[in-house]
Amino acid sequence: MKKTLLIALCAAFCLALCGCDEGNNTSDNMNSSSSQNAEGPSGPAGGSDGDETLSVKEKTDKLLAEVKFPSMIEVEADELNTLLGIDKDDVSEFAAYTCPSGAAPDEFGIFVAKDAEAAARIKDALDKRVQSQYNTFESYTPGAMYRFDDDFVEVNGTTVIYAICDNNETAKEILK
Repeated sequence: MKKTLLIALCAAFCLALCGCDEGNNTSDNMNSSSSQNAEGPSGPAGGSDGDETLSVKEKTDKLLAEVKFPSMIEVEADELNTLLGIDKDDVSEFAAYTCPSGAAPDEFGIFVAKDAEAAARIKDALDKRVQSQYNTFESYTPGAMYRFDDDFVEVNGTTVIYAICDNNETAKEILK
């Protein structure tokens, strides 16, 4: 009985470690809020250096195509608070992805806040999330710490972007 339990636990551990493979397997089902155009009263969401004509969904798709990520899953609206500490009432549109097994720190998101105060709250929540991920992976997977070298959380108007990945510079340019 003990041997069987030990084997089952070892198998589960191996599966958890393999959960974030190096493929780019993402869900084709975007959150309904992220499939809308990112344009608001002041124009498309984004920063001055990025492609402001792309919607939130288009920016997300471009990022997933151009940057190497482990297997990623989409964060749903009802998971925003649990996973990222963001109140879904602060967000009018978003797209966010994380590594489902937690074996890699990779994640990113673009959030269009309802107003400037909501954008500030989202930024604060994401700053805490990035710090929490850093603290977790510092002792858990030291080999993944290079992904934090140029991670970012930035606000431009009411749009908040963040990423932790192999190529944060490219991620920032795409999400702006």
